[in-house]
Amino acid sequence: MLEQPDLSSITLDDFIDGAILSHGFLPYKRDYFFHIETLWREPLAGQYLLVFRHCYEMNFQIITGGETLLQSWDDCFTNMEEYEKAGEPEGYVWGTNWANAYPGFSVLENSRRAQDWALKLSKPMQEVQLEAEIMKFNFVFFDWTLKKLNNETGLISHVLFPFGD
Repeated sequence: MLEQPDLSSITLDDFIDGAILSHGFLPYKRDYFFHIETLWREPLAGQYLLVFRHCYEMNFQIITGGETLLQSWDDCFTNMEEYEKAGEPEGYVWGTNWANAYPGFSVLENSRRAQDWALKLSKPMQEVQLEAEIMKFNFVFFDWTLKKLNNETGLISHVLFPFGD
């Protein structure tokens, strides 16, 4: 079993330039997760499960232009092997199966959506925005948790360079 490092100092601002490997609702549909890989300083580098608990409102949007989407329409863009066989045409390659979390997460202060949910539930709620490569999420949630899954950094260490302390 992986020993969990002290994650108490990690904030949502720390999730910049990490790799989002997958995301979605957990099977019970209340909480939303991001499986991420980071190059945080040792012993924190590795893969994590970031879970936004009590996620009751979400908006997802692709934020690139229509030209890029049309260039990337063919299914060869969803599979790296097929993309390479097609001669690596111009467009967004969905088949890399990860997205760069840049500029990352931002807590939206004084969010009307979060205030409305807080009134309905009598619980403090927050709204956060995530911008990652060509997509943007906004969601309202109660709190978040972070669990280290492993020490793997093979993907992110090939595409990003860590900054020193």
